[in-house]
Amino acid sequence: MKKENYFDGICHSAEFTRKELLESFRQGGYQLSEASFYKRVEDMVNSGEIIRVGRNRYCLPNGKQNVYSHKYSELAKEVAVYVGEMFPYLDFSIFELIQMNDFVNHLVAHNVIYLSVESDVMDFVFDSLKEKYPGKVLINPTVDIYHKYWSDNMIVIIKLTTEAPKGQKESWHTRLEKILVDIMSEPLLISTISEAEYPGIYMDAFKRYIVDRNSLIRYANRRKSIKKMRKLIHDKTDINLKPKG
Repeated sequence: MKKENYFDGICHSAEFTRKELLESFRQGGYQLSEASFYKRVEDMVNSGEIIRVGRNRYCLPNGKQNVYSHKYSELAKEVAVYVGEMFPYLDFSIFELIQMNDFVNHLVAHNVIYLSVESDVMDFVFDSLKEKYPGKVLINPTVDIYHKYWSDNMIVIIKLTTEAPKGQKESWHTRLEKILVDIMSEPLLISTISEAEYPGIYMDAFKRYIVDRNSLIRYANRRKSIKKMRKLIHDKTDINLKPKG
């Protein structure tokens, strides 16, 4: 069965649900149980054959927008491996400042590793990392302390917001939706990235990459930034936050 046959029913839809995809499969003569179908959906997402854009919402790759990914620095990968080995059950994510070079006009010349971890283990992670990277680690600093002791390749430990979007290839990777919210929610990033860059960042992100709108809105609510984000999008961009029909 050629894949174009089982995509016939949804190939002209900007987005579709699992039910709509299943109907398309069956219209194309591809018979399978619902359990087998759900496994097939996950396989297609992992292979990039379809793209998840929200809760029970998917789209076909269009050649214009990609799933956001970032080639992490060796230091970021080293920190991720170390934290994963020292704290195997810990939820954490890593964002590095140079990721913003994909979006901003004024390029970032020096990197900072932002390590987001659960609040109740921040001290333990800090104690472990400061031995491995002496003089290079800050824990939950104020904006003043952050800029006073800033240095290239500094590691900054901050609190991980509960239910933050997790990476797809690696759980510690920072999703695009998290970046878009954090730049206007996290005090250290607010003090680092000019607000004048926000419209361009958002416009570029939505133009070049698949954005999970439901995940974006849900996380913005968690960070109490939803009103600020909606105002920015409404006043200074042509982005439509509603799912595409």
